Amino acid sequence: MPDASARPETRRVDQTDDFFGTPVADPYRWLEDTDDAEVASWLKEQAASTREQLDALPGRTAITAALDRAVRLPHSGLPVHRGKWWFRLANDGVQQQDVLLLSEEPFGAARTLIDPNLLGGDLSTSLAVARPSPDGTLVAYSYSEAGSDWRTWRVHEVATGTDLADEVRWSKFGWPVWLPDGTGFFYDRFDPPPEGDAYVARNDPGRIELHRLGTEQDADELVFALPDEPETTSWAEITDDGRWLVIVATKGTEHAGRVWVRELAGDDETLRPIVPEPTANWQLLGSVDDELVMITDLDAPRCRVVALSATDGSVRELVAEAADRLESGAVAGGRLLLHWLRDAAARLSVHDLDGAPLHDVDLPSLGSIEGIEARESEPLAHLAWSTFTDPDSVLAYDVETGELSVAFDTDLSSDLVTEQIWVTSADGTRLPVFLVHRPDVGQDNGPHPAWLYGYGGFRIAMTPSFDATRFAYASAGGVVAVACLRGGGEYGTAWHDDGRLANKQHVFDDAIATAEHLISTGWTDRSQLGLSGRSNGGLLAGAVLTQRPDLFAAVIPEVGVHDLLRFPLWTIGWAWTSDYGDPRADEEQFRTVYAYSPLHNLRADVAYPPVLVMTSDHDDRVVPAHSIKFAAQLQAVSPREAIALLRVESSGGHGLGRSHDALVAERTDFLAFLSRYTGLAWQ
Repeated sequence: MPDASARPETRRVDQTDDFFGTPVADPYRWLEDTDDAEVASWLKEQAASTREQLDALPGRTAITAALDRAVRLPHSGLPVHRGKWWFRLANDGVQQQDVLLLSEEPFGAARTLIDPNLLGGDLSTSLAVARPSPDGTLVAYSYSEAGSDWRTWRVHEVATGTDLADEVRWSKFGWPVWLPDGTGFFYDRFDPPPEGDAYVARNDPGRIELHRLGTEQDADELVFALPDEPETTSWAEITDDGRWLVIVATKGTEHAGRVWVRELAGDDETLRPIVPEPTANWQLLGSVDDELVMITDLDAPRCRVVALSATDGSVRELVAEAADRLESGAVAGGRLLLHWLRDAAARLSVHDLDGAPLHDVDLPSLGSIEGIEARESEPLAHLAWSTFTDPDSVLAYDVETGELSVAFDTDLSSDLVTEQIWVTSADGTRLPVFLVHRPDVGQDNGPHPAWLYGYGGFRIAMTPSFDATRFAYASAGGVVAVACLRGGGEYGTAWHDDGRLANKQHVFDDAIATAEHLISTGWTDRSQLGLSGRSNGGLLAGAVLTQRPDLFAAVIPEVGVHDLLRFPLWTIGWAWTSDYGDPRADEEQFRTVYAYSPLHNLRADVAYPPVLVMTSDHDDRVVPAHSIKFAAQLQAVSPREAIALLRVESSGGHGLGRSHDALVAERTDFLAFLSRYTGLAWQ
């Protein structure tokens, strides 16, 4: 291995901030400005040092081959039916980026409608979202440039294969919602950021506007805004019958929303609040006459289905809360399809529109439903199906016949097995953990190289899903452990609440308990256990690294939130105060996050395991300053011979739209590092 002590020195500055009487040093504040020439030079030196060490790791050729096998596969998104056409994003396995296909049957003979691969360049431009108009003659779509969250909407004419003149900028997280007659669409937008600050400037206030085709964006109509509440996130939907415009608004990422409606066919364009207070989460499934069919956690922590009156906001229960958590649903052919989580794995039930249960659908295995595409007037629904061991597929379900079939899949031979174990956290809470491994790799013949992955936040559940990196690691003989931590969405509102704000430490306790369990039960040992997480999971990896460095042989935080004192200042970071609190406005919340903020809890008297900090230069969700400053501080407190690397992906964002080549290259670095320090040998 090259000499780790050759890493570049990092200048420190005398920067100290006062937080409620507590002085907090920030010596690497200058590294936040990634456009600065000195910062660019520092990043170049870091990249050269990191590249030299990663390229020298063993097994890279075999790792790349294994990733190629799992990444370069045909795949398809859910088919969307509009007019006489079916639209779907797909990839033949050879293409670097997904394309939009058009066909007369869900998976019939297709032609390519929009292809970002033809744009050339470094192929970092992906097709982010494509929404066809109600009659299928037009498609509103956007590219993602270098993985950025920013969206510029364009309109493609199906008949001619050309774009209209319309261009709608400064949208970010939503999608176009077409008017029933296809003459325009609703979309979310923000004020343009200051010149040169598109990837770091704070994104607020948001609003919803209506763009009518053939007009300039300056003429777009303001539909919904709460100017006195700049930290409000809103999105629009229209019911399948085209009658109701429904807008749900929440503060940031909080799962407590308000609901407004408007009847589109009437002369009155006033939006009426039917849920005026943010007391619950609301998810639209469909409508029946004057009622909206909604999933809500109102008086139901694991969620239920209700009919919400569009006239007076009264609530009528259709499907009661159950022992399983209700995750999502759809209306297809006059039936309710409800997707539940039973200990973080999918269950699908069918009900009539009054909520009466009809039957459960026998799903293929322990897996996840990652999306449902259905229409109220059509009996055929499509499900995005995923497991740990098989590439993602599409299932077709006919609500009239009850037949479930495979509409699209890809064969990737594998003998990997998935099992679920239970771990007890420090306070006695039981946690489900998925283990993925080969049949010859077991608890009785351990310890084995192992990789623990977690997230634990924002009510997002960790369910069985295919990931090429995890698949390759397990296929080579490692054990992959995917933990369901508090703060996620596996068991509903109470589970989420028990891992956020003042309870955030529970998330780290759960991950630590999982690591200790894997070690104590013989699956692995401290010299062979790695830890990683992405985004909020990157925060998890960074925090657990600082709290229990003795448990791990390697840690890889990816695109993580590491500076818990400055996150509200950048892009959409203010929205995360629902989980982290606001350390700049509330002293108690400052004390809470300061105790676990990864950047502020690195210590010079602690021996840290090898760490690879990963981020991307165009990440405008969790800005790269988080990872850059964390890596600089880690290097500063570690001896020169310690392994503390920073990898910054060029022309990459938070994870969206990575080309196949870029993805394989990045994951090769990840797996080579993880395998080297967990002791996984590649043949």
